[in-house]
Amino acid sequence: GHIKSGECALVMRGHRDAVHAVDVTRDGTAVFSGGEDSIIRKWDADNGAELLMMEGHESWVMCLSISLDGKTVCSGSGDETVRLWDASTGESSRVMSGHSGCVNGVALNTNASLVYSGSYDNYIREWDAMSGVCLRTL
Repeated sequence: GHIKSGECALVMRGHRDAVHAVDVTRDGTAVFSGGEDSIIRKWDADNGAELLMMEGHESWVMCLSISLDGKTVCSGSGDETVRLWDASTGESSRVMSGHSGCVNGVALNTNASLVYSGSYDNYIREWDAMSGVCLRTL
């Protein structure tokens, strides 16, 4: 296989600028990417076809994370926001604001009820995914 040979198995083309973040669903069927064009793209992991574009960030997408069940995408951006997206429709379901710097790290807990974000503002924030409320700053 490609892993042993080190060969490139697939190239996904569509971003108009540098790509900063990539994640794959746990079942391996979809790949999500984001970057300097401010768009998150969903790709078919088997053939590389672009399936969906998620638009809403006003600056670079710096990071993203997919929930374990593959239903939710979490992203952080240079626009200082964290967003949750429906992975099947591409709709933004929640925007969380509170950082005063670029968000360059995001993570979801195991059931996607909590979101963690790290920023250039030197803080980690814990968010309630349903309400979008910041529960605490670490």
